[in-house]
Amino acid sequence: MENLNGWSIGAALTLSGLAALHALWATGNPWPARNAAQLSAQVIGGHGARDLPPPTACLVVAAALLTASALVLTAPATPGSSLIRTGAQTVAGVLLLRGSAGYALPTLVLSMQGTPFVRLNARLYSPLCLLLGTAVLLSLR
Repeated sequence: MENLNGWSIGAALTLSGLAALHALWATGNPWPARNAAQLSAQVIGGHGARDLPPPTACLVVAAALLTASALVLTAPATPGSSLIRTGAQTVAGVLLLRGSAGYALPTLVLSMQGTPFVRLNARLYSPLCLLLGTAVLLSLR
């Protein structure tokens, strides 16, 4: 475990925190929003609570984020494992793609325009994905 570095630890903790948030949403808790309609508008650009994904989808995302966290944390500590390293590189690629595409998507999907998601995506979600993807790549150096 001596190969662990701040980049991998920070990225893994952030991904684990996001997994916990998605698991919380699966229970029906809208935190940090006040209600499901506000959560929908803030995280997916929806226009009401009925636009939110079902709890099982939230749990699938939580599981994917936990898996990503484990790969990011494990890859620098096990430099000989090409499968784990490839998994962590895939995590970085997905995050960088999400971060980049996040700037174009709201302008392409008319129903998202005017929702709080557009502002939050430009100021928080996309930059966070770009930062996390970069952190994962740096952890693999």
